[in-house]
Amino acid sequence: MKTIRFLPAALLLSLCAAAPASARRLVVHSGESIRAAIARALPGDQIEVLPGVYKEGAPGDLNALTITKDKVELLGRSTPENPVVLQNAGGQSFGVWVSPANSTGPGPEDHDETPPCGFDGSLIHGFSIRGFTLRGFQKHGLHLACVDGFHITHNVSQDNAVYGLFPVVSKNGFLTDNVVRGTTLDAGIYVGQSDSVVIAENRAENNLIGLEVENSRRCAVLSNELTNNTIGILVDILPFLVKKTQDATLVAYNKVRDNNRVNTGSPGDITAVIPSGTGILILGGHAATVTLNKIENNGFAGVAVASLCFGLALEGLPCTGLDIDPDPSANRIVLNELENNGTIRQPDTSFDALRADLVWDGSGTANCWSENRFTTSTPPALPSCHPAANRTRAPESE
Repeated sequence: MKTIRFLPAALLLSLCAAAPASARRLVVHSGESIRAAIARALPGDQIEVLPGVYKEGAPGDLNALTITKDKVELLGRSTPENPVVLQNAGGQSFGVWVSPANSTGPGPEDHDETPPCGFDGSLIHGFSIRGFTLRGFQKHGLHLACVDGFHITHNVSQDNAVYGLFPVVSKNGFLTDNVVRGTTLDAGIYVGQSDSVVIAENRAENNLIGLEVENSRRCAVLSNELTNNTIGILVDILPFLVKKTQDATLVAYNKVRDNNRVNTGSPGDITAVIPSGTGILILGGHAATVTLNKIENNGFAGVAVASLCFGLALEGLPCTGLDIDPDPSANRIVLNELENNGTIRQPDTSFDALRADLVWDGSGTANCWSENRFTTSTPPALPSCHPAANRTRAPESE
């Protein structure tokens, strides 16, 4: 399978390894404390949580749950009728926070994306969460920083304001079969400054950004469904973070449709200037491959490739003094099926001339498009990856 090359052999071996003989199962019943079980847990323990609504800690606590130990497994025994729900107890910013002990909360400048562990190299080794609904937190449903080897699977993130599921400065992980909805200020699923992460078979709906990969390397975005977001999938690079590159992201077999939600980004944030109706956006970065996706009914663009400088210009900011390369390079857009994208006029009429199935701002080097099925592109002729021509679909007669 093509995606296997993104996973190091050591990770594959660890997935097959048996649990240590000393691992225990700690069971939490409805009305009991998940926090208390975490306090008792040893590395390798499984915390099994039975159905119920759990409000952990006191209103105003920064995190509902905090984990700083290796190899803790949170297992929610949810059923469709009786889920395991971690609910904001009142004024809490984060649902589940997982990181080394020196990084258990934002710094004085509230920089969630620049944790201390990202600079000193400290790590959590192994973490898993499955079967939880994380609901109503002011910032992130799940915040995971500096973790080597993680599984985030079969969870629901609902109405967490800034990010739903948020691994940052981490590596060798999986986000699979999750549902994220109602994240209005940024991304439902976010993978940032991370390496070798598979994001597969998730569903993201009614978020500002459905799924985002930022300043990361060798990640794979596979077979996800993105619908009714402002932006379906964003692969981007930003300056002044711990990691300075965005490289080798595979975006394949995804269904990206009807992402025309009104943009609710915070004024002054670059997300606020991205046009609603964007299916897939490659904003800077190197060597992304966007292939075999079905992309339809996104009002501004099916797949857009642009420089970070384009976004900064929309904010009225100069593209100078950056510590990253802002331009896209060696990105390949091939074998995608695009239909009925770029058909909705934008509130900002300056975008009208750009609307199309395939959009490129002309920046960067060695970006190419081949064997896509589409009707419209901006510009009308795009650089080909090889002699096979793009197959342009003739507009249907009325």
